[in-house]
Amino acid sequence: MSWDKELNLQHMDETVAAVKRAKIARPATGWLKAIRCALGMSTRSLGERIGLSQARVSGIEKGEINGVLTLNTLEKVAQGLGCRVVYALVPESESLQAMREDQAMKKARALNRYAERHMELEDQGTEASFREDATRKLAEEYLRTWPRDFWDD
Repeated sequence: MSWDKELNLQHMDETVAAVKRAKIARPATGWLKAIRCALGMSTRSLGERIGLSQARVSGIEKGEINGVLTLNTLEKVAQGLGCRVVYALVPESESLQAMREDQAMKKARALNRYAERHMELEDQGTEASFREDATRKLAEEYLRTWPRDFWDD
């Protein structure tokens, strides 16, 4: 893997880790309504600030809950609330590096299963310890070279 890719991955892992530590969940009513209500601002007042009707503001708040709100709309309403939008993608796994390692093992296992299947057809199957070692070495090679098709399944 190139130094730039390694550095970028490390930087993103640090950034993502900071977001994960925050453990921030969207309020049940959505951020827009929760902040608007905390400020004691009506939907009419917010609508006037951003040039939209009261009904449209209510629709936008419902859209946030339903997951159909665009980022542009979210940013516009956030500005009306005196806020800015901050969002992040947080990996389900431990880290981005862990995701890469899992993918490398997945690809290595698939390639070794394919090779092993053909060797068994020729009555040349290998022992489990050899297969495990070969899989680990191949995964290390995938991680080192990071081939173009790395994420292809």
